[in-house]
Amino acid sequence: MVIVATLIAGCTDEVGWTTTDPSAVVWYEKGVQAWQRFLYPEAFAAIDSALHRDSTFAAAWGRKAQLLSSTGDFTAARAAIGRAQMHAAHATPRERDIIRLWSYRIFDRRHDEASLADSLISRYPDDPELRLIRGQCYEGDRKYEAAVQAYAQSVERDTGFALGVMSLGYAYSTLGEQEKAVEYMQRYIRMAPDQPDPRASYADILVRAGRYDEALAQYRAALAIKPDYWYAVREIGTVYLIKGRLRDAERQFEEATNMLPPSSARESGMLRVRGVLDIQRGHYGDAIARLRAAALVDSSTINQAYQLALALSRLGRFTEAHEVIDSTSAEIQRRGLAGTQYMEVYHLIRARVFTEAGDLDSAKAACDEALELANPLSRGRVYLHLARAQAAARNWDGAMDAIEQALAVNPEAPEVLLTLTTVYTGMGDKAMAKEIGQRLLHIWRDADPDYRPLLELRRTLRTAAVQVS
Repeated sequence: MVIVATLIAGCTDEVGWTTTDPSAVVWYEKGVQAWQRFLYPEAFAAIDSALHRDSTFAAAWGRKAQLLSSTGDFTAARAAIGRAQMHAAHATPRERDIIRLWSYRIFDRRHDEASLADSLISRYPDDPELRLIRGQCYEGDRKYEAAVQAYAQSVERDTGFALGVMSLGYAYSTLGEQEKAVEYMQRYIRMAPDQPDPRASYADILVRAGRYDEALAQYRAALAIKPDYWYAVREIGTVYLIKGRLRDAERQFEEATNMLPPSSARESGMLRVRGVLDIQRGHYGDAIARLRAAALVDSSTINQAYQLALALSRLGRFTEAHEVIDSTSAEIQRRGLAGTQYMEVYHLIRARVFTEAGDLDSAKAACDEALELANPLSRGRVYLHLARAQAAARNWDGAMDAIEQALAVNPEAPEVLLTLTTVYTGMGDKAMAKEIGQRLLHIWRDADPDYRPLLELRRTLRTAAVQVS
């Protein structure tokens, strides 16, 4: 074996990568750079080129595992990290520790990952990527202030470390500090004006604030830089979905999916997307079939649990919906994810099923449990669920309180505005029902005619005897 000296991107300490072919390191570095820019197809191609030159290159197998995990192919990721660990037997101690750190993330060993990250930071304090990973661990444990501190330290160690700046933007957004989030995303753009991801990341923040048209402009600006940037293509689909443009959304999701390497995760992902679109059309039976087919391809029940439970509940199949809830709980426990954001989702599934079943006290209790786990950003969706339960109980004051909290997070959240229209209709306030209805009709001005929330809005407005243009 040959020890080739090179540098980790953003790292001030020299690191020796163990490889039989020095040219493999060049391709490895290209792959890392592409991965850090979220250019996954290019990253896969470069890392595969490195492995073609040296099939025993442990770090390259480790980076491939990270890529596979990032694209949702967890089975292949676990196989790749296993090969990385096998070949790391001949690598340096630092390489072995870094690969072990990556493996803990892939296998959901959250406590071990955080502990090893702390150890590595104490030994290599100037490596910004280690502090980035530690910040991600803090976020996984819902310690957002600590995450911000870790990301800030990564940028202090390397002022050109764009991933640290980007992560600060997202973290401040999660904390509800949208002005700071915008500030860091704009700084991210200035750091890499010729790259597509800074524009797309800024667009993500705009979506969270309900500024959908501005977000579309930023995603399109990312595509002006790189027309085949898969993430911007996909997230335009997300905005189209919010706007009720289901056919356009499906085309975007399919185009983005086809830009990534073929895998079972890609197949299951498109099945889930089509299941979600079926729900938005009110085709619940089709949604159930697609979501269950996705589960056969991807055994993780968490990915499709909420939508599957909702579709089953809409058809009155509550026994099956509760089976989804139970299997989700079992997977969370099996993977050691109790106390994470997954538990919040679990309680929201329960809240939605209980609301659909008319068990409103249980729905409210589930929302209370979700609130205990929510961050300032995700509290909006919890309050939406609570508002639905309160509205179903005709507790208009309670529903209005919950809606106010949800709109504080995103004042243009369509599902919240739709619930608000329902509440004003129930209260007999035609003027406000009309005002909110018109706001929604503007958001959904280009929606497909079979978009279920739009049809629900029109039924609600007819109930209120409101005429809108």
